[in-house]
Amino acid sequence: MCMYLTNGNFLGQRLIGYDMYESKSKGFVGMSEKQIINKLKAGERVYGFVLGSENDKDVLLLDADNFNMTNLQIKSGVNTLSWSDEDSGSDMNIGLIVVSVSGDKKKVFEAVNARHARVEYSEDKLKMMMELGVPVAGVKLEKNKLIICEGVEVINNGEEISEGA
Repeated sequence: MCMYLTNGNFLGQRLIGYDMYESKSKGFVGMSEKQIINKLKAGERVYGFVLGSENDKDVLLLDADNFNMTNLQIKSGVNTLSWSDEDSGSDMNIGLIVVSVSGDKKKVFEAVNARHARVEYSEDKLKMMMELGVPVAGVKLEKNKLIICEGVEVINNGEEISEGA
């Protein structure tokens, strides 16, 4: 089972938790900051986060290096989404998290987002969205080629064959 960060939840200025996509149940669950830190300390992966330290205290950092999670959408009220780092946020009010890739020649990328939608994209459409500035975690665009990040499930003929590396 893989867990993927989709968004943060705030009540005013106070963090109340994070929404995560769970690959086994194909559903979304809420987790507190402490629960995620405990999972990471236990060696479990929560794609989108890495464990950092600040003033001898464990803190959650976005995993830009291994998972390309460069910004996070924040829910701070009913039907409101904004970017945690508004200066590097997209003009688009949507970010995608790629969770699986299937197919041989024609790859299909399954992505989730902060609105709890699961959507499939062709390789060309996903590249176009990234070129337009939509933040996409789970893949990187290098020399017009999509590179799958660690944690993304790779499925061939309906059978899981590996995770991206």
